[in-house]
Amino acid sequence: MDLIKELKDIENEIINWRRELHKRAEVGLNLPQTESYIKSELEKMGIEYKLYENCSGISAVIGKKEGKVLALRADIDALPIEEQNDFDFISKNKAMHACGHDAHGAMLLGVAKVLKQNENSLNGKVKIIFQPGEEYDGGAKVMIDEGVLENPKVDAIFAQHVALLPGLKTGMVVIKDNQVMASSDRVDIKVKGKGGHASTPESCIDPIIMATQVINNIYIMLSREFSALDSTCISIVNVKSEQPDRPAYNIIPNYVEIKASVRCLENKSRDYVNKRIEEIVKNTVEGFKGSYEYNYKYGYPALVNSPNMTSIVKDSAKEVLGDSSVINMPRGVMGSEDASYLLEKVPGAYYGVVVGNLKEEGYYPAHHPKMKIDESGLVKGALVLMQSTINFFNQD
Repeated sequence: MDLIKELKDIENEIINWRRELHKRAEVGLNLPQTESYIKSELEKMGIEYKLYENCSGISAVIGKKEGKVLALRADIDALPIEEQNDFDFISKNKAMHACGHDAHGAMLLGVAKVLKQNENSLNGKVKIIFQPGEEYDGGAKVMIDEGVLENPKVDAIFAQHVALLPGLKTGMVVIKDNQVMASSDRVDIKVKGKGGHASTPESCIDPIIMATQVINNIYIMLSREFSALDSTCISIVNVKSEQPDRPAYNIIPNYVEIKASVRCLENKSRDYVNKRIEEIVKNTVEGFKGSYEYNYKYGYPALVNSPNMTSIVKDSAKEVLGDSSVINMPRGVMGSEDASYLLEKVPGAYYGVVVGNLKEEGYYPAHHPKMKIDESGLVKGALVLMQSTINFFNQD
């Protein structure tokens, strides 16, 4: 049994799967074309699968022996971007796989095919998970709520993401222990005053003055109450006052709406930020005789890797790609990823596989309408995922 050789032999299939998924780019939790295509490919492989009621998620269990259960997760949704590439498999439905989720689905299909062909030799079970809704809707949580980590109960998980980075060669693995990506929360604030004529501010309760002070005080709180070494980021992303359809220059509005993004590498910081922002809003606004509405929406939690699981990935990558293939991330990043919901429930490793050098001409970053990947990285990512699976089951 040489699963690595078998996987290398189907490199062209993996590339074709990626291109077919790319053409079918869809956004959100419901991906009918993508779901139909993945189902048909699993059926060709003889893999029985499970569907989910509230999203286009698909899972399947491979392996007949009792033992540990390892999950392998690929997100499969796209972005609402109109593609500007010129190759013959571009998406034409005003959605684009500009974050490489088509590659994730293709790599997992490749691993699934080889695992199924060697099912009797597995010392446990592998649960493959094709998950929609990563970009916006938290599809990981939707699938967790529908039991994706149960029956059989998952013991650990691997999830990989393609990466386009400056100066790194295709196939390199970028990984970090512990805190990897930040949480992502949203804040909606409505500062309410009393509007009136711009010439008589003394008869008004000016929400613009109050909103300005709220914003300043939030930023002061962040710089004075958090250590400079803490990775907590608050950004005011939108400020909008009440305005008639035709802009007026002689009206003080009744209210101002503020929207903010909160990101924390430490999940424990989120409750403190929530509490302090509302205290600041309350004390500031009421001090000016105004009132407010406040809503803090908890989004994706911070993504935290298990050092034991990252160790398996590092060793596996070195086995199949060479000792120089692994890059240890020096610090976490403030972007977010809903695989964090899965890693809250079970130990796991989330890591990047490089599929393009941003210093080379023709490569663009993720979420760009001309984003493309070096497809030679697909089989390399699949090899790392396969070897990590093998080494997980061989671990004592």
